[in-house]
Amino acid sequence: MIGRLQAAWHALRGYAAAADLRASVWAPAGGSANAEVGAASATVARRARDAVRNDPYAARIVDLWTGNAVGAGITTRWPDQPHSAAWRRWSDSTACDAEGRLDLFGLQALVMRAVVESGECFVRLLPAEVSPTNPVGLRLQVLESDHLDTARNGMVEGLPTLQGIALGDAGAPAAYWLYRVHPGAAWLLPSGGRLTSERVPAQDVLHIYRKRRPGQLRDVSWLAPVLTRLRDLGDYEAALLMKAKIEACLAAVVSEDGDEALTGAASGLLRDAQGRTVESFEPGMILYRRGMGSVEVVNPSGGGSHAAFARRALEAAAVGTGLTYDQVAGDLTQANYSSLRAGKIEFRRLCEQVQYGMLIPMLVRPIAARFHQQGALLGLWGAEVPEGGSHVPPAHEMIDPLKDTTALIAQVRAGFVPQPEAVGAFGYDFRQVVELIREANALLDDAGLSLDTDPRRVAKSGAAQDAAQLAAIEIAATGAAAPAAPVQETAA
Repeated sequence: MIGRLQAAWHALRGYAAAADLRASVWAPAGGSANAEVGAASATVARRARDAVRNDPYAARIVDLWTGNAVGAGITTRWPDQPHSAAWRRWSDSTACDAEGRLDLFGLQALVMRAVVESGECFVRLLPAEVSPTNPVGLRLQVLESDHLDTARNGMVEGLPTLQGIALGDAGAPAAYWLYRVHPGAAWLLPSGGRLTSERVPAQDVLHIYRKRRPGQLRDVSWLAPVLTRLRDLGDYEAALLMKAKIEACLAAVVSEDGDEALTGAASGLLRDAQGRTVESFEPGMILYRRGMGSVEVVNPSGGGSHAAFARRALEAAAVGTGLTYDQVAGDLTQANYSSLRAGKIEFRRLCEQVQYGMLIPMLVRPIAARFHQQGALLGLWGAEVPEGGSHVPPAHEMIDPLKDTTALIAQVRAGFVPQPEAVGAFGYDFRQVVELIREANALLDDAGLSLDTDPRRVAKSGAAQDAAQLAAIEIAATGAAAPAAPVQETAA
């Protein structure tokens, strides 16, 4: 028993954000990823949620990651019309949400927020009634990490279980032990009901977290490396505020002359006009005390600037969470195009790693796969998954649109970047863009309009295309055969 307690204590010290804030001994733990995460995750998650509720910078970090990794939503592009139409009706409505509040893209943002704040999130795939807005009968239920029954360990129902996760071959999750009700809302249970967990097959649960070490089954809050710094910064700013309040206090102390001026136990106490003892200053106070008759003005001196310390603390908080200082602090006073571009390039690489390494394989792609399976069972399409589908994250905003667009055009013209990839950088599907351009051109031609943005008719310089090129364009559009060139007769 003592050995287990010691192991848990050493694992708890694996994360400074979960350790005693007064501890100063450098004693790193040497446990496995699951041991350290399991002992610290609940404490770190509670402290991270408290920071997000009360610390503006912690709340900003969560918003930044959600806005950049998910944005308006990671869209799924199906190559065929039946899938596309059904997916659009399902994902754009609130029928996909078990609570009926968010559409699919709102659920993606909710999952991302939970992952950054708590380190992990669960999504249950639940059946639903088939309806026009839910043609495949699928609902998604988003659960916080607290729903995992981490007390389930050892051999449980014939499977090795670690922190509520039943493991199958090669350590792959086979089932999850989940509470029906959040442990923090046990009052929702019927009278006399007991909070118990149920075993849910892994095929019906999506576990989204950032895997940082081999064999890692869970993760801690992304705020873990910076929680203590943010807390120290908050305490420091609170102390500065109190200091500033004291410095702003201008008071006068009146020493009353009398027979008992220099005698008595309370001769040195400060009192107000009503005779009450004063222990704190307020601006404009007039205090009285016994002593030699005099009037003294209390005017505390001001302190120096502390902006440098706050900046360094915010820089550390930004680096520790993978963001840039200007994003977290909102301070662009020392930024320019070069510095912003250099910082955004590194951040976008990390953001793409989160999108393609966590959100798409753990959340978006499994949801699309279950969507296809449900539709196949209902006979909406065949059992085979259509080839050519893709999942497109939101486009990143350009720092300098003119410069970035010019560079992208040069890369496409040189063959360095395929045109479908260039279109995908803006969050669009190339096939859909081609179809939209075709429809737009047909509408313009039918209306007899020729815009200067139409490369079929206007060159880049602004001049109209020559007659030969216009004829070729018309032939390509109508599909008519080109007129044969006249044949010249030659003398025998």
